[in-house]
Amino acid sequence: PLHETFVLVTTDRTVLDFDKFEKLQDDSTLHLLQREDQALAVATEEPITFKPHYNTLIRSGMYEYYASAGQKSLPYALAELIDNSISATAKNTGVRMIEIRMMFDETLGKPAVIVLDNGCGMTSKQLNNWAVYRLSKFSRENKGYVRPDSVPRSLNSDISYFGVGGKQAAFYIGDSTRMITKPVGSPDVHELVLSKEDFERKEKNKEDIYSGTIKNRKVGDSSHVNKDDEHFLHSLIAEESGKESFTAVIIMGVLPEHIKFLKDDFAVWTRQLAHTYHYYIHGADGKNMSSSSTYSDHLPNIDIQITLREKPPRCPRAMNLREVENDMQTLYINAAADTFEFKAYAEQNTGTVEGIIRYHPFLYDKETYPEDPDAAQASLDDDNDDNESRVLHQARRKRPIFNCFWNGRLIPYTTVSEFDWCSQSKGAKELAECYSRVSGVLFTDDRFMVSTNKLTFMELELILKNKDTIFTRIVNGQKQRGNIQKEFTQWLKNCHEKWDKQVKFMGYMETITRTDVPVKRDQYPWATFSSIEWDGNIYKTGQLVKSQKTLPILYGSVVRFLLYGKHDGNVFATGGLVEVALEPKAFHDKIKTIAISKIDKSATDEAIQKNIDKDFAKLPEILKVDWPEGNPWPQNAARMAGTPFGPIKIEILNKKGESLSKMPAVGQGAGKKLIIELKVVQHSPKGDQEVVSFVGQHSPKWGFWFKKIGTFLFICQLYKLTDLGKYTLSLNTMLFESNATVFGGKKLPSYKLNFTISGKQNRKTLAVIFVILYALSPSLYVGVPFNIPLLLKDGYDHPVMCPPDLKPVLTCRWVTPLYLVTMPRLKKDTQTVTISLLPGNPHALHVTPDDNPITVQNGNPVMFNVEIHDEAGNITANPKQIVRCQVQGFPLVATDCSTTGAGQLVTKPINLKMIKGEPQNLKVNFEMPSQKKMAVVVRELKVVPSTRVSRMELCSEDDENLMLRNNEKIEWLAGGLLENLFYKLYDEAGREVPPTAPIASKIKVNWTGDVNLEDLLQGKLPDVQVPTQVQEARFYQVSYQDQCVSVSFNIVPRPDEPTRLKATLLQSTLKLGEILPGHISEYKPNHPTIFFEDIIAYEMTHLFFLIQTWSLWTNMIISVLVTGVRFQFGTPGHREMCFTYKSYVERIIVKVVAGIPAQLKLVSGPEKPLQVLNDQGIATPFLVQLCDEWGNPTTDQRVVVELKSSPLTLKVSLTNMSHHLLLGVLLPSCSIRGYYQLVFKGSLNQKPIPGPSVNLTVIPDPTKPVSLSVEYDTNAKLPAGGILPGFVVNPWRMKGMTVFISGKMLLHPVCSVLSNLLVFLLRNINIGFVFFHCRDKEIPEHIGKHTIQFFLRINKTNVLYSNQIAIHVVANQPVKLAPDSQPPTPVVSYSEVIANRTLVENMTLRIMVRLSCLRITNEQKPLAVMENSPGENGSTYVLLFNPQVSMVGHLAFVQDDDAARVISWHIRGDMDCVITKTTEAAMKIFGDTQGSQQVMALDSVYVTPGKRPMPHIRNGRMLFDPPGNPVLARDLLIFTRDQESCNIAFKSILADTILIDDLNSGTNYRKAVVQNKMQCPTILTRQGDRISARGKFGGTQNKAPMNITMVFGAPLPQHYYTLVEHIDLISQHKLALEKRDVTAKTRDDHLKSMKSPEMLQKRQEMEEKKKQLEEIERQLGTFVDVAVRAEKTCIQSFCLVFF
Repeated sequence: PLHETFVLVTTDRTVLDFDKFEKLQDDSTLHLLQREDQALAVATEEPITFKPHYNTLIRSGMYEYYASAGQKSLPYALAELIDNSISATAKNTGVRMIEIRMMFDETLGKPAVIVLDNGCGMTSKQLNNWAVYRLSKFSRENKGYVRPDSVPRSLNSDISYFGVGGKQAAFYIGDSTRMITKPVGSPDVHELVLSKEDFERKEKNKEDIYSGTIKNRKVGDSSHVNKDDEHFLHSLIAEESGKESFTAVIIMGVLPEHIKFLKDDFAVWTRQLAHTYHYYIHGADGKNMSSSSTYSDHLPNIDIQITLREKPPRCPRAMNLREVENDMQTLYINAAADTFEFKAYAEQNTGTVEGIIRYHPFLYDKETYPEDPDAAQASLDDDNDDNESRVLHQARRKRPIFNCFWNGRLIPYTTVSEFDWCSQSKGAKELAECYSRVSGVLFTDDRFMVSTNKLTFMELELILKNKDTIFTRIVNGQKQRGNIQKEFTQWLKNCHEKWDKQVKFMGYMETITRTDVPVKRDQYPWATFSSIEWDGNIYKTGQLVKSQKTLPILYGSVVRFLLYGKHDGNVFATGGLVEVALEPKAFHDKIKTIAISKIDKSATDEAIQKNIDKDFAKLPEILKVDWPEGNPWPQNAARMAGTPFGPIKIEILNKKGESLSKMPAVGQGAGKKLIIELKVVQHSPKGDQEVVSFVGQHSPKWGFWFKKIGTFLFICQLYKLTDLGKYTLSLNTMLFESNATVFGGKKLPSYKLNFTISGKQNRKTLAVIFVILYALSPSLYVGVPFNIPLLLKDGYDHPVMCPPDLKPVLTCRWVTPLYLVTMPRLKKDTQTVTISLLPGNPHALHVTPDDNPITVQNGNPVMFNVEIHDEAGNITANPKQIVRCQVQGFPLVATDCSTTGAGQLVTKPINLKMIKGEPQNLKVNFEMPSQKKMAVVVRELKVVPSTRVSRMELCSEDDENLMLRNNEKIEWLAGGLLENLFYKLYDEAGREVPPTAPIASKIKVNWTGDVNLEDLLQGKLPDVQVPTQVQEARFYQVSYQDQCVSVSFNIVPRPDEPTRLKATLLQSTLKLGEILPGHISEYKPNHPTIFFEDIIAYEMTHLFFLIQTWSLWTNMIISVLVTGVRFQFGTPGHREMCFTYKSYVERIIVKVVAGIPAQLKLVSGPEKPLQVLNDQGIATPFLVQLCDEWGNPTTDQRVVVELKSSPLTLKVSLTNMSHHLLLGVLLPSCSIRGYYQLVFKGSLNQKPIPGPSVNLTVIPDPTKPVSLSVEYDTNAKLPAGGILPGFVVNPWRMKGMTVFISGKMLLHPVCSVLSNLLVFLLRNINIGFVFFHCRDKEIPEHIGKHTIQFFLRINKTNVLYSNQIAIHVVANQPVKLAPDSQPPTPVVSYSEVIANRTLVENMTLRIMVRLSCLRITNEQKPLAVMENSPGENGSTYVLLFNPQVSMVGHLAFVQDDDAARVISWHIRGDMDCVITKTTEAAMKIFGDTQGSQQVMALDSVYVTPGKRPMPHIRNGRMLFDPPGNPVLARDLLIFTRDQESCNIAFKSILADTILIDDLNSGTNYRKAVVQNKMQCPTILTRQGDRISARGKFGGTQNKAPMNITMVFGAPLPQHYYTLVEHIDLISQHKLALEKRDVTAKTRDDHLKSMKSPEMLQKRQEMEEKKKQLEEIERQLGTFVDVAVRAEKTCIQSFCLVFF
C-alpha cells in the first residue's frame, strides 16, 4: 500500500537517517524492514574484509625477540639480514662481500643501519615478494624450490627461508626500511620503502595499507633523496656505479637503546656474529689458529665487514668477522686436543645430523675448557683447594655440551645437554671428571624445523633423544659399526691417558681422616703419599717448595701429599693436595694445606732458600742489656749485702740489629707479643732456690725496663739477697700468650749474669727506720687473710735484718678504713696503710619471697629472686656463680649471678592433675654447683586449683535427665531434630564458670557454621539435625578454645514405621546360565526390626531359576540381599520377578538373552560327497551359525572363527566373513591330491568353541602346470651386451609329467638388472607343447650381479614362476665415449657475450662398452669458444673429446727405470686409484663401479703448501754431507698435464719418501738424520730396498721384485714431439693438396658436362621454349598490361590497410 512505511537499518539494527547514510562505507549490507525490531524472514549475507593490522608486520620482531631467552637479541636480528645476504651471494664466483655499516654520525643524517651485499639482487617482482609477510620461498611464484645438494656441515647458504626474518629484524631495529637492489643483467635499480609512518598515514586516510610503490631508476641517481636526515644516502647511491648486482637494506629510526648497545658493546655483538657464522667464514673445519698452513689460501670466499661511524672527532671502528679470535667456536676448536665425529639418523625425520665432540684436556694445573668471554670469571685467589683432588672441579660446569647449527648457521637459544651414550651418569666412574671436558657441535639441514626468527629448534632434542634414533661414529669419513657408547667411552679414555697432563702419586703411606675439612662427608678417606711426579718433576717429602696464586706466597718444606679416595699404591690423578710446613719454622710454626697445582714449578731451591733466610733474619737473635744509671754488674761480680741492683734496660735484637717487641708478622695479622722474664736464683748447699721472679712487658716509652732491685719491684723476696752466697740473674724472652721460650723449634734469646753477695752486718746496719715495701692491694675481701711486708733500713739507707726482740704492733681504725703499724724504738715507729674492703667469697643463698609455703595456681609459672651473700651477709659477685632451682617433678632451671650476685628464676608452668580440687605440695631446692660446701635452700610450694575452664558438660533443657557424656552414642529418630541443647563450663575446683563474650566466642560446634553468639552467651547450642537416611553413626563435637576442652557424641538414626517394599537391580539384562551380577536388595524403610523368620517369598512366572545363596544384612536391619540368581534353561525374552513381604509387593523385569557362545552349527553348505579340482573354489558357500549350549543363536564380536584343514598340506582361505558367520571357502593350490577334512573352529578369550567338519576330495587339474624347470650352461661367460646362452624351459604338472596346454599362454623370462626390470615375450602358444627354447637374447648392459627368472602366465591372475637364476655380467671391451643424450649441434657467433659463444653448457660423457654399459663418467663443465678465435663464417667444425682416465699409474712418467720400478712397487696399492678433482665425481665413479674402483677426490685432500726441504737441510744449510745422492721420490715424477693437481695427489701418496742409491747409503742417511733429533721419512733405494719410517728394512715385504705388473712409464724423447709436429704439418699440406686436386677435378668435370651432347640438346630446347613464350606474350598484349596494373593497385591497397 502507498501509505505503508519502512525503515532502513544496518545489520546491527541502527536506523539510518540522511546523516548516518552519508557516513556509510561502500558495500555495506542494509535491511529494509517494516519496523526496527522485525525478525528476518530469510537469512542474509554480509561481505566483510579482515586484513591484518600493520602492527602484525612492524611489531612482530619486537614480540619475537623480546620473548627470547633473556639474552641481548639485537645481534641475532642483524643475523637475519646477514642470512638474506649469504643466500643472495650463494652463486657468486668471486668474493661474497657483506657489509654492515652503523651510520651514527649526526652530521650525515639520522642514525641508520645499512646491510649491503654483492649478491644476485632482486627484480621488481622479487622485491614485491620480499615485502609480502610470511611469503616463504616455497610459496613464491617460481619454478619450485629445489633443495641444495648435501655438503659438509650443511653449509649450503640456503638460510633465507620463511619470508619473515628480514622484516621482523628491520622493524625490531628501527621504524623504517629502505630496500635498494639491482639484479644481474638489468640496467635498472629498484627501490622500495616500508615505514611505520607511512602505515599510520594510510590508516588515517583509509587507504589500502598493504600497498606501495617500487621506484625504478638508473644507477647512481639520488635526485629523489631530498631530506636532510637522509643525507648519507647520496654517497651510498653513488657507490652503485660499476656494480653488476647488489642489495642494500637501510634501516632508519634506530631505537636509542639499540644505538647505545651497538656503540658500547661493539666487541660483544661482533663476537656473537662471528660465533653465529663461524663455519661460513672459516670453512667446514673452523678456525684453527695452530695450523701450520698458509691460512688465507684455504678460506671460504665470504667476507663480513662491520664498520661503525660516529660523529668526529671519534674515529670509525671497523672489524672483519674473520679477524675475531675469541668467539666461542674459535675457542673450542683451538683448545681441543682430539675430536669424536658421529652422525645421527632419526626415523621421524629424513634429515641427517652431523656431530663433533671435542676434548679439552687438563694441563698441569688448570682445565683448558674455554670460558665464555661474556660470563663472569671466577676469582684467581679462590683458596678452596679441596676440590682439586676430587671430581668437584668441573671444567664445563652445568653448561650443555652441544651448540646447534642449522644449514651452517648457529641457532643460539637451542642447546642439547647430552645424549645417553655420552652422559656422565651412564659412563665409567673412573672417567667422571673427563665428561666435563668435552664440548660439541651439531650440524643439521633444513629438514629439522626452526622458529621463523631462527632462535630455536622446534623438536631437535626430542627427535634425537628418541629411542629409535641411531648414532654412528664417523672415522675418516667412513661409518664405523659398533656400539656408540663403547666407542665414545674408549675415545674418552684414550684422550684422558694421552692428553691430560696428570700427577702421579707415589710412595703410599696411610689413609687418614682430615678433621680440618668442614664438610663431614669429605673428611674420609684421604690417602697420603711421600712423593709425586708432575710434568717431569719429582717432588718428595722434605723438599723445599714455593706456592703461586696464593696470598701471601708461601715457602716451606713438603710434609706429605694427599689424594681423596681409597688408594693403596701408585695412582694417577689430575690434582691433589700437599701439606707444606712453612719455613722458617721459627717464624711460622704451622702447616698449610694447598693444592698441588699451586706449587710454583719454576722456583729453584736457591731462590726458595734465599727467601727463607730473609725471613729467618727477622727473628729475635740476642738480648742487649744496658745499665742506664751506670754501676753495671760485670760477670761474676762480688757485691756487699744490700747493694742495689739496677736499674737495667733490655732490648731484643734480630740479626739485622733491629729492636723487637713482638714476633714478626705473618700475613696480614699482627705478630705475637714478646715479654722478658727476670729470675734471680741463689745457689746454696741445700740446692738452687729462686729468690726473685718477675715478668716485664714492653713499654712504648721505656721498652723493657727493670727498676732497681730494692726499690719497689721485688721486695717481697729481696730479703734473701742479703744472704751471702752465689747468685744467677736470668733474663729469658717468652711469648706473651703461652710463656713459651721456644718457638718453631728454636730457643728464644736469653741472658745470664752470675754474681756473689759477700760481707757481714755491722753496727752501722742497725735499723733506724722501717717502711712498708709496697702498698696493700686496693681490693681486700671480707674473710680473706692478707700480709703487710716491712723493710728495715739503717742510717745508710741499706736494708738490715730485724732484731729478734723487735715486734711490730698492728692497730685498726674502721672510721676511715686504715691500719696503723708501730715498731717501738725506731725513729719513725708508725706507718699508715689505707685499705678498700670488698665482699668476700660466697657463703650462703638468700631466696625470696620468704613465704613458706609459696602458693601458686595450677598451670602458672613461679618466680624466685635469689641473692648470694658472703660471711657478713653482703651480696657478692664472683665468676661461675650459677644458681639452680629444682621443682619436684619438673625440669631444672638456672640463672647466672656472676655479674651482680643476684638473679631471678622462673620455672616452667606448674601443671598437675588436681584430684577433687584439693591443693598439692611440692618441694623446691636451690643450690650452687660451684660451691659444694654451701647449704642447700629448701622451700615448699603449694599448688591450688586454677580458675580456668577445664571441663564441659552438655544437657537438654527439655529433659533434665539427658546428660551427654563424652564419646556417648545415642539413637534418635531419622530426620528428627535434637533441640534445646545447653553447655556448662567448670574450672579445676568444680566451680561453674559463667559464659562471657570472650568465652562464648571460643565455643565451636562441628555440625553447623551458623552460630548465634547471643545464644552462646546464654549457654544454648544450635539444634542438631539428624540425617534422614538410616546409616552409620554421625560424629558431633562441641569444643572450647581450639578443642582444649571438648565434648563429643555420636547419633545413630533409627528408622520409622515401614511404608513400602523396594527392590533394586544392578543390571536388567541377564544371559542364560549366568549368575545375576551383584545382588537384589529389598529395602523396608522405616521398619524397626526384621528377623530371620521373615523370609520373603519370590514368585516368578514361566521361569525356573535357582537361588544359590542368600544372606540377611543384619548390620542396619533394613534390607535383605538376594544373590546367586541364575536361569538354567529356556528361551530368550523378558521375565518378571515378584517379591512380597506381608502386605507389601514389588515386581521387577529382567531381560533374558542367549547365553555364552558354546558351539558352531553348520546351517547350509554344498552337496556331499564334496569333490574339488585343485586350485578351484567351492561355488556353494558354507553358512555357519554361533549358538549357546541350548542352541539359541547368539552373536559376539570377540569370537574368532578359523577354518583349518586336516592334514595341513591343504591351503584354504575364507571369504564373506561377517558377525553372522556366513562363510565361503576357497581352495588354492595343493601339491598332493587326496582326501581332506575342513574343520570349523572358534575361540572366545582363548577358550575353544567346537564346530562342524566337512569331508572333501581334491582332484588335480590336468590342464595346469605346477612348476617350471630351466636348463642352461652354468659355465658360460656373460660379457655385458653379449648374447645369453640357450635356456630350455620345461613346464611340469603333478608327478613330473609334461603338461600339454591348449589355448593361449605367455612365457616370460624376468631379468633383474639393478632397479630395471626387463621383460621379454618369448613365444605365444596356441597349441600343445613340451618345452621352450630361449635363444638370441642380449645380456644386460650393466656389469655386476643379476637375476633371471622365468614365469608362465596361465591366465590374468595366475602366474607360475621358476627358481631365480643368479648370473654375473662382466665388463666388455670399451667401444666409445658418448654423452648421456646427444646434444643438438651448437651454433656460435663472434660476440663478447659468452652465451653466444658457448659450445657445451652441461654434458656428461661416459666411457662405454658395447651398447651403453657404464664404466667411467665425467661431467663436462660449460665449454665456449674464445673471443677472436680463428674460423670461417658458416663453416662446420667437429668437437673431439678424448677419454683420459686419471689413474695414478697414468698420471706421471719416470725417466730412470730402477726408480720407476721401486716407486711403483712402493705405491702398488694406489697405482689403479682414479684421481678426481671433486668428491661428487669420485662418488659417481664409486657408485657406477659398485664400489669396486678405488678413488680419491682432491678437494678432500690437504697437503702443506710449498716445498719442505729434505731432512739433512735446515734453514738453508746442510747439517751433514748426505751419502747416496738422496732425492725426494716425487721430484722424479714427470707430469704431462694438470701439474698442480698431480702435485697434490702424489704429495699425499708419496709424502716425503726419499730415493737413494743403495741400502748402506740409506741406513747411514737415516742414522745421521736421527742423530740430529729429526724424524726420518721412508727411504727407497734404486736397488729395490725399502727402509720404513719406523726404521725397519729387510725381508720380502721390504724388497721390490723384479717383475711388477704396473710400472710408471718412461717419458717420450724430445725427438718424438719434433716428429709429431712435422707429421702434423705434412698432414695439413697433404689435406691442402688433396683439396686442390678435388676442386680441380670437380671444375673439369663440370666443364666437360657443359659441353656434352645432352647439355647442348637441353640448351637448344630452352631456346625454343623461350621463343614460344615471347610469342604468347605478344599475342596476349593489352590484357596482360591491364592485369599487371590491377595487381599492383591491390597490393598498394593491402599495404595501406595494414600500415
